[in-house]
Amino acid sequence: MNILKPIIRVTASAVLAASLHAGLAAAADKFSAVYVMSDNLGDMGFNDNAATGFKKAEKEGVKIRMLQASPTDPQLWRQNLEAVSTSGNWSLIFAGPHMHDILADSAKAHPDQKYVMFDDELEAPNVLSVKYAQNEGSYLAGALAAAAAIDKKDFPLSSGDPKIAVVAGMDMPVIQDFIIGFKQGAQTIVPNINIQVIFIGNFTDAQKAYDLTKAAIDNGANVVYNVAGPAGLGILKAAADANKYAIGVDSDQNSLHPKNILASMIKNIGVSIYDTINQAKSGKAKYGTLEIYGLSNNGVGLVYNDALVPAAVKKQVDDAKDKVLKGEIKVDTAFK
Repeated sequence: MNILKPIIRVTASAVLAASLHAGLAAAADKFSAVYVMSDNLGDMGFNDNAATGFKKAEKEGVKIRMLQASPTDPQLWRQNLEAVSTSGNWSLIFAGPHMHDILADSAKAHPDQKYVMFDDELEAPNVLSVKYAQNEGSYLAGALAAAAAIDKKDFPLSSGDPKIAVVAGMDMPVIQDFIIGFKQGAQTIVPNINIQVIFIGNFTDAQKAYDLTKAAIDNGANVVYNVAGPAGLGILKAAADANKYAIGVDSDQNSLHPKNILASMIKNIGVSIYDTINQAKSGKAKYGTLEIYGLSNNGVGLVYNDALVPAAVKKQVDDAKDKVLKGEIKVDTAFK
């Protein structure tokens, strides 16, 4: 017995070591993706939508991490991106809005690391850029807003006046793309419609967004389009408090104020992230190129609040969508 015990212990140790080595090898081989954020989760919009794609990939075995940060601390964004870039632990590193220049530096400094820049474009051989045709989705939002503004019968919170508004975060190209599409869609339904365009100056100040939205409604807006990221929660609340209509953005925000939010113009960010991770896993990701998600590939769309939008109005907007898909209508863009 005394002779056998040491032999058993040695054999068990050898098996444990072999298993540990195999586990480490498996971990090293496991595909991994990290999202270096310039903001936090919980916005009920852009970031929460993005998280759905990462979570879906995680359920299928991908190692996932999302590094949140203060939206007012770009130095922390840079530190986080540099930390994951130098670690060698991540198959794919994602960076979103506001990270363009920071990612440009990291991508150049770490040419063997693969990156994804989404909702923006960065030309670099190790970066795959993903953008969204928010102008196309906003075209539909504009059509709905105009239809609701002038239709007191189906939309009893409207005055019937052809007046709507966009309350946006900042005056920048991607936001102008929303606005241009929204205006074109609205003018397709009501050519002489009055459209207020108001900028908050940031994407974080929900109280300022609330106050500006209230002013737009006081100036006659029957429907307000939220294009303001986390600050947009103030827009939606202001519309609800004034008992007017709003249209949400990025994620399905209809349930936040179900008596007032007509629909949400969704950018299927999660879908694009999940697709991109799978492309990278299979070796099919085209780094150094730009991929655009629009109406034709389920990149953007309009999710109706069925309790507020009748079938006849949905058909009117969906007919406009079909014309875009068929090429009969070309939606204008801020990007040339």
